Amino acid sequence: MDKSSKEVADVFSSYTIDQLNDLILRMRAFAKQRLGDYNDNHEGQQKLDFVFNVFQKALTDIRNWDKDKCDFENFLFGVLKSEISAYHEKAKRRKPPEEEDENDESYILDIPVYSEEVGFDDLSFDEVDNKKLKENYVTLLKDSGASDLEMLIFECWCENIYKPNEISAFLEVDITEVYNAVKRLERRKGKLNSQVK
Repeated sequence: MDKSSKEVADVFSSYTIDQLNDLILRMRAFAKQRLGDYNDNHEGQQKLDFVFNVFQKALTDIRNWDKDKCDFENFLFGVLKSEISAYHEKAKRRKPPEEEDENDESYILDIPVYSEEVGFDDLSFDEVDNKKLKENYVTLLKDSGASDLEMLIFECWCENIYKPNEISAFLEVDITEVYNAVKRLERRKGKLNSQVK
């Protein structure tokens, strides 16, 4: 074992379980910020894989810690930043995959049109970028008794995140809860559309 990896192993062994868990969570949050919030599949790797790759490289002399230049956690975060940058560079060099099916839409977008709504243009989601319109809709949702989860899902929709599995991953909420909240929100949306101006 090289001197650097022995020092890394010694520092790791001095951490309590809680300190180590806290370090892992902070590194995962850093990776989440750099890689994007709602997707946890990056060419077959999850955000935690990036974190554990850093640990492995630090413990096997692939990445050496010079403790005179930086403290231990700065070293780990520096390696993590480097790993993510390398991933992005590699992704840029790859040819982007072709669109499989341009007509594939989330079931959320396939909301049935009821006879009383025929001819009514639902502008509430076509113009979610319009700040005033969004604020009006948020106020109406709150006044109608929408839950915190429904409000968060509405925010996801405004950011073009529609699929329940993506919403679930982004909000870190169980998929069943997301499905139930989406159904409630869709019913609520149908009632509120006429009030949005």
